Amino acid sequence: MRRRGFTLIELLVVIAIIAVLIALLLPAVQAAREAARRAQCINNLKQIGLGVMNYESANGSFPPGEKGCCWGTWGVFILPFIEQQALFNSWNSVGNNDPANSAADSPFRYYGVANSTVTSTRLNAYVCPTDPSGGLRRTNSARYHNYVVNYGQSDQAQTTTYSIPSPSNAAILVTYKGAPFTDIGSPYIDIPGYALGFNKLPTASIASVTDGLSNTLMASELRIAAPQNDNDLRGFTWWGPSSNFNTILTPNSTFPDAMGNGGCAVQNPPCNGGYTPAGAQNNVVYFGARSYHSGGVNATMCDGSVRFVKNTINVLTWMAAGTSQGGEVISSDAL
Repeated sequence: MRRRGFTLIELLVVIAIIAVLIALLLPAVQAAREAARRAQCINNLKQIGLGVMNYESANGSFPPGEKGCCWGTWGVFILPFIEQQALFNSWNSVGNNDPANSAADSPFRYYGVANSTVTSTRLNAYVCPTDPSGGLRRTNSARYHNYVVNYGQSDQAQTTTYSIPSPSNAAILVTYKGAPFTDIGSPYIDIPGYALGFNKLPTASIASVTDGLSNTLMASELRIAAPQNDNDLRGFTWWGPSSNFNTILTPNSTFPDAMGNGGCAVQNPPCNGGYTPAGAQNNVVYFGARSYHSGGVNATMCDGSVRFVKNTINVLTWMAAGTSQGGEVISSDAL
């Protein structure tokens, strides 16, 4: 008896059914993968939060956001508290931290050969798995990462009074009201709560966060800049000015980041609004929290908890969450 094979039409029908099933399943698979990536991002931010709190317990203050531009950022200083003691041991500080007796500082900057072991390392705890760059971008040998700490609701310089245009308001007059992280302005000082000149601010502590630890942002996400423009240093968190974010811009704001001293001349992805070139806002720097997660960003609070903050959050609520001593009242469902 002759066996009957499939006709061409029957094969096409089967192929069409398989294609429909794949089309139906693919979004569910992608959603499951993103859920896993977001969960890993949350775990990374929890680990950073725990590292910061343990640093504060051991040293009496939060780590500096940065020691000036070039001599270490918070990401270096918490390494022993996120199970990276060996890597931290490879970091070389400036001389003996005494300006009168220290060696020349250039070899000890983040780009110096003395610290290349640290800055060339891709740290999984500092990379959001949703970011398509995968933490693989580098400038020279130094790696880019995704997580940044809260510098408050003004600009990167944490100026006392600052007027800035906003997508929600014609202008917002900002009075700096404290932040959990600061630029202490000096490579030499390791004393908690102290900053050496340069009109810089001292390090903060748990006691100085008078707005409440659960109401104050500690850290959030930043999209790593596209590699085609070496002037765009967002995500280059070994460099002081790129180690932080400001709450003057809401999460994933369509209003551009400002890199006035970065020499940027064009507006490219990955940020929705690009970035402001040098010119009218020269030497002004502020970065909004940004991520590749749909609808918002993950953020660590100063009590170590992690929340998902929607893009639609009110700008004044977001700014209030950025202050550590503002005295604002934030309802439990506002963030």
